Amino acid sequence: MNTKDLRYIKTEELIRSAFLRLAETNTFDNIHTKDICNEANISRNAFYGHYESKYELLEKICEDASKDMLSSLTEETVQNLRENLMYGVTEWCIQVVYEHRDLMRVLSKSSPAHFQKIIRYVFIESTLKELYTGTENIQKNIILKMSEAYISDALTSIIQIWLEDPSTISVRDLAKFLHSISHHAAAFFYAKLDENKNIKRRK
Repeated sequence: MNTKDLRYIKTEELIRSAFLRLAETNTFDNIHTKDICNEANISRNAFYGHYESKYELLEKICEDASKDMLSSLTEETVQNLRENLMYGVTEWCIQVVYEHRDLMRVLSKSSPAHFQKIIRYVFIESTLKELYTGTENIQKNIILKMSEAYISDALTSIIQIWLEDPSTISVRDLAKFLHSISHHAAAFFYAKLDENKNIKRRK
């Protein structure tokens, strides 16, 4: 299959747009391949020419969103992480979510697990790998594991609530709020990471 063919690209756009429209009002479990095909006005064969299942479709949408969000991780933001200047990092996080707010809002309602997966991957796991080696050892230490879960779950919940109506609070004000309630937890987490002999700061 030639993925650069215009017909292939057009069908891909139809599939993704149809899925996201359905996800506006349905949970992922209630969306079926036939529904996507009907919404996109394509045959099942056309769908299966792109994806083996709706699960693969969702995974690919999330993967592409994660890559796109991480593409805005600048050296300045990484340097803020190195220097524990968490407000700049928090502002980057909220700005990136805001730029992808339509997709993130749909995912938060249709598939909360995948929504949380994106938040954790982009803003926790990937940023930590910019600072440390051996981050796989976080899951082997109960304090680190709980600290990471606490930060990840809190961030996910705050963003979910905000996405219900982003106009209620600005990006900057939300960044300030998030920083004010999370910087102590983040500082504790980084201190514990620095104490762990199996996890090293990158130079």
